[in-house]
Amino acid sequence: MEGQQGRRGEFLVWAVGTAVLLLAGPGAAHAQEAGVRAAIESGNKTFVAAVAKGDAAALGSLYTAEAEAFPPGADAVKGRAAIETLWKSVMDSGVAAAELVTTEVDSQGNLAYEVGTYVMKNKAGAVADRGKYCVVWKKVAGKWMLHRDIWNTSLATKP
Repeated sequence: MEGQQGRRGEFLVWAVGTAVLLLAGPGAAHAQEAGVRAAIESGNKTFVAAVAKGDAAALGSLYTAEAEAFPPGADAVKGRAAIETLWKSVMDSGVAAAELVTTEVDSQGNLAYEVGTYVMKNKAGAVADRGKYCVVWKKVAGKWMLHRDIWNTSLATKP
C-alpha cells in the first residue's frame, strides 16, 4: 500500500509539473520572442540613425567582431573593420538615409534571425535602392548584434 501511495505521489508531482511547463512554455516562449524582436528593432533604429548621421563607425559597432556581410554584386566582407569600410563606401556613394521594416523574427538561444525589407535614399530623398534582407543576430555579452547580414535589391538591374 505504501509503495502505491508513493507512486501516486510521484505521478501527481510529475503531472502537475508537466502541466505547469506546458501552460507556461508557450507564454514564456512568446515573451522571449517579443523581447528578442524588440531588441532587434531597437538595433535597427540605431542602424538607421547611424546612416542618417553618416557614421560608419557606429554602423560597424553594431556587428560582432567575426561578422560577415554579403552585399549584392560583391564578395563577402568579413570582420567589423571591413564592414565599417563597406558602409562608409555605401554612404560615400550618396546614400543618406535607410528605412528598415522587420517582417519576421525567430530565435533559439543566443542566435536569432530577422527577415525584412529596406529602402535606401540619397541626400535628395530619392530611392537609391530598395530590397529585402535576412540577418542572423548573435547575443554577445547580453547584447544582440548583427552576425551575418545579407541583402538583395529588388530594383531591376541596369544592362
